[in-house]
Amino acid sequence: MSNPIRAICFDFDGTLAQFEGDFAQLTAFCCDRLGIDPGDRAFLATYEREIRAEGHVTFALALRRALEAHGYPVPAGLEAFAAEVTARYAAEVRLLPGVREVLAYFAHLPKAVITNGPADMQWAALRNVGLEREFQAVVVSGDPDVAVRKPNPRIFHLACERLGVPPHETLMIGDHLEADVQGAIAAGLQGLYRPNSA
Repeated sequence: MSNPIRAICFDFDGTLAQFEGDFAQLTAFCCDRLGIDPGDRAFLATYEREIRAEGHVTFALALRRALEAHGYPVPAGLEAFAAEVTARYAAEVRLLPGVREVLAYFAHLPKAVITNGPADMQWAALRNVGLEREFQAVVVSGDPDVAVRKPNPRIFHLACERLGVPPHETLMIGDHLEADVQGAIAAGLQGLYRPNSA
């Protein structure tokens, strides 16, 4: 018999919302503004790796690390430029169908978002779709007080601690079988796979 569910955690990207823009176009915009050869595959590989790195990550930090790693100059206005790109990204994130109804159905339970990604981008996207106040806890891998990515058990335990509910009484819902569901189950939570139908 399964344990009662007293709290729910949701993945963000692909479960609650979806970026409907063009990542390649956003990357091309960055390269153009920073004077980077868009055909520099080594730089682009480093940039992609830094965006998905474990630890404290923001879009500005990922850009800086990639620029420095490949000998490109770091512009004085990098933070402002990163904020501009982050805003462009967030503006094209949309709620998936049925999300408001699901959150209303679980209104009686404390809820958290657990998401991987640069802190500034994930927080901007969450605010853009108007979900920030729907959750008692938001756990972003890139935040300095989190600094681990799913499926690391610590990120799930942090969410449970912030909700004040033990893992075995917490349900994690996500669209990624390994990172969201298997990761949650390995951390002692219950897991529910919700395929992305967008």
